[in-house]
Amino acid sequence: MNQNRLKNQRKSAVLLSLFLVSLSPLLLCSERLGAGNPAVQTSTSSDPGQTQILEEAKSKLQAGVNSWNAASLESARNAFLSLLLKSPEPNGYLLYYVALSDYRLASYHLSAGNNAEGERYVSEGQQYAAKAAEANPSFGESHALYAFLLGLEVAFHPELARSLGMKSFEWFAKAMEIGADNPRINLLKGIYQIYIPEAYGGGPASALEFLEKSAALFETENVREPLKPSWGKEEAYTYLGRIYGKKKDYDKAKSFLTKALAVNPDFGMAQAELQNLSKSDKER
Repeated sequence: MNQNRLKNQRKSAVLLSLFLVSLSPLLLCSERLGAGNPAVQTSTSSDPGQTQILEEAKSKLQAGVNSWNAASLESARNAFLSLLLKSPEPNGYLLYYVALSDYRLASYHLSAGNNAEGERYVSEGQQYAAKAAEANPSFGESHALYAFLLGLEVAFHPELARSLGMKSFEWFAKAMEIGADNPRINLLKGIYQIYIPEAYGGGPASALEFLEKSAALFETENVREPLKPSWGKEEAYTYLGRIYGKKKDYDKAKSFLTKALAVNPDFGMAQAELQNLSKSDKER
């Protein structure tokens, strides 16, 4: 009985550390109905005004991530919600974008110690991500995002760590089955693996497998349709830089962080990692 309790406590700690540590690089920054329903809308509206609002919302969301600014993140979320409400039919992509905004806002508020707000966005993000996956079952990114949000929930309900962890792994498995060659699915899975101990199939080596695949897939990705996601390339490079920095392969770490800033010069996470790398370099 005691051994089972210790085992469960260890799993709780593992998943809780996944959540807490995954926020640490963000603290350094300045700063988505029915499955198979043919009526589900998954293409861009023909209304140029709607397309402009969508592109502006995506830009606001990225700007909020760059500078770790809650107002920009919230503004982007409201714009996605406005488009979703105006859509005559369920739109899996717009549901996904609301969930993505919730993920970013949850991370922001948790890093700032606003746990009540963080829990609210995690809960709402899970609902939108689940609806997105139901509305568009062939879009694996929604499955991966839901899986990651399940991991974040452990921060509020560590007593559910075992069931949440198993559910999270199952949804990641679905995501990989649907889109093994999707760069953002591999990115989210790679970040997740960083903080899972090697005894449980995680660790840096496992994370590198997914992050390096993500970076390679980003190199050839060419998103033309405004509705489809295009975020994440600089994050893949940044996490690779972070891992290689911890492995003390500073040249490789700097190379990846430089690539990240070449993609997005305003990406605060990469800026902070590069500054820390320079500081470590001086201390050597």
